Amino acid sequence: MGYWMWLTRYDGAEVAALLDHPHGLHAGLRRLRNVWDDLPLELGYDPSGSLGKLEEIDTHRAWDALHVLLTGQPNEDYERVSGDPPACDAVMGGLVMNETGEGSLLHVPRLLRPDQVRAVDDFLRALDRDALIRERHAFLKETQPYSFEGWGRLQSGESWDMVDHGVLAQTFDTVRDFYARAATAGNAVIKEIV
Repeated sequence: MGYWMWLTRYDGAEVAALLDHPHGLHAGLRRLRNVWDDLPLELGYDPSGSLGKLEEIDTHRAWDALHVLLTGQPNEDYERVSGDPPACDAVMGGLVMNETGEGSLLHVPRLLRPDQVRAVDDFLRALDRDALIRERHAFLKETQPYSFEGWGRLQSGESWDMVDHGVLAQTFDTVRDFYARAATAGNAVIKEIV
């Protein structure tokens, strides 16, 4: 089945209230993670916090190719985010929601606060999707992001990639529209690759 990425938007004020903890950011992140994970009471879940999911989308297997498209940088080891904000924040960047603030990009959720969401939205709105895809298609073929090839066959017998199949353009539009809604509403975004 492979790795998919989920992007979920939440009320920015609710997220800020959960992060505001007297023992600092890491304690606030732990509280946010507990509420986000929806842990049961017997495991210490504190139901006094609230975090209502407003919308969730997935990028299927196109998350890595989208990141490379936006940043112009491949992901070398999935331990560090490649590229610079706000480009890298669209897919991979953000505040790591664990005890150490570090870790693999896989299975570790990342938080974008509302100001970061607005920056990503501004960045994505300014891009010409088709021109960017044309400009970076050869680079994507060269770097081979996760699951980039194998999307069917052309009549010539050549294998379709995400660009040929239209998957990357469709995912770009889905993610850009998602960030536009999140920025307009003042939302925070949590992302996880699973």
